[in-house]
Amino acid sequence: MTQRLISILLILTISCNKKANEWRTLDFGSFKLKTPKDWTKFKEQGIDAYVGGLTNGKDSLWFYYGWYISGFKDEDADKYLFAQDTVNGKIAAIKIPKKNGKGAIEMFIDNVTDKDKFQLSGYDVSNIDLIFDIFKSVTFPSSDTTKNGTMTFAKFREYPFGSGMTLYYANCTACHHPYKDLTGPALTSKLLNSRASTWLYTFFKERNHLQVDSAYLARKKEFNDFNCIELPNYSKNDIEQLVSYLKGQ
Repeated sequence: MTQRLISILLILTISCNKKANEWRTLDFGSFKLKTPKDWTKFKEQGIDAYVGGLTNGKDSLWFYYGWYISGFKDEDADKYLFAQDTVNGKIAAIKIPKKNGKGAIEMFIDNVTDKDKFQLSGYDVSNIDLIFDIFKSVTFPSSDTTKNGTMTFAKFREYPFGSGMTLYYANCTACHHPYKDLTGPALTSKLLNSRASTWLYTFFKERNHLQVDSAYLARKKEFNDFNCIELPNYSKNDIEQLVSYLKGQ
């Protein structure tokens, strides 16, 4: 029995080492990621962003890195599922097609730096588990490799639910911008991180509790008694994901 157990452990160890050796790191300068050894880099000509990709000859992923990247669009949202996860310390929004291999699979990170965003996309890719592994391997100089989510299919939901980013685009962008004041104040990291997550949760779900809060009243007066929308029909988890996305945690 002991000999058999040792044999099994040796086989598992060799198998794991073999799998690890079949993957390698591709360095794109601004970021790195890991892929199976048959994937290679390719270059594209970008105007307002760093653009390129990787391919194994059958499937390809394209990346966009820079300031002028808007993230997911609303078109054909009914054909996709959305989720939010943590990828090496960065909050990432992820989009997958409802029908495997029929449509785009994308990862969008809004806060690589104070200004730079990152998007990694593929089309009609059948092996979504493999793409998830590539997504989870992406690191930037500011990444924290101790903080990672699970990126499982159970996290994915219909638009606009299931992702802090999709909730943000569905509810906030009509009045707010990340860097400049519009109808409402700019949602800068300085502003958002000056409020505790519990305060922001109360702001979205139970704003009547803030009617004597000096910070809330001062900001409301500054913007001509502007009333930000409330989200009473969203779940606690939805609000927590929205707050996490807004704060870039």
